[in-house]
Amino acid sequence: MKYIDHLKELRKRILLSFFILIISFCFFIYNASFVGEILTKPLFDLFDDSDKKRMIFTALPEVFVSNLKIALFASFLTSFPFLISQIVLFIYPALYKKEKKIIVPTFSLIPILFICGVCFAYFFLIPIIWNFFISFENFLQGSIPVVLESKYSEYMKLTMYLLFASGLSFEFPVLLFILSKLGVVSYETLRKKRKYFFIGIVIFSAILTPPDVISQIGIAIPLIIFYEFSLLLIKLTKKNN
Repeated sequence: MKYIDHLKELRKRILLSFFILIISFCFFIYNASFVGEILTKPLFDLFDDSDKKRMIFTALPEVFVSNLKIALFASFLTSFPFLISQIVLFIYPALYKKEKKIIVPTFSLIPILFICGVCFAYFFLIPIIWNFFISFENFLQGSIPVVLESKYSEYMKLTMYLLFASGLSFEFPVLLFILSKLGVVSYETLRKKRKYFFIGIVIFSAILTPPDVISQIGIAIPLIIFYEFSLLLIKLTKKNN
């Protein structure tokens, strides 16, 4: 395939990916209330009183702008597997047979692990974090009433940030596996320098998550588990080679 043909193929796949992203965005902006209900469920499930199941906004365009961000986030989330497939289809003809056996399964894991990370945050991590924050509602023991009034834009921003951070952290095994195959890091280095990588994981978790210990631990523990899993995977593939 000539150089110009590669550019045409790349242009076609970029335009197709952009088209899918736009269609998804239009769908979710029309159904923003439905996505909003899904994102607020982890918080509202913690309340027995229906009067507490509400949010406020303090600026006229706040809800509209937040819904645009929600639609963009949801469209990226649903289009992500398709975007990855376009990357694989573009580079596939240029790969050797041996490379195809590694690259295709590895890239196939990227959207799967990302979705798993999002689900982990939604069903496990976020409810724990919200419950921890809500516990401060009565920290003055009734001397001064402290009542939660969640701001719509801030809540949605924090929730989407946690979902994205968790999804991104679940890509850690893929990153380590690719780096090992490229020769950037070796199995021996990863094994011997394990404690330094663990410190790096804790620092990374602190940077990636909001400034609270619960979310930082919630991200750090899966990363450490994934690190050990990646070591095992690299060792097994090394033996097979």
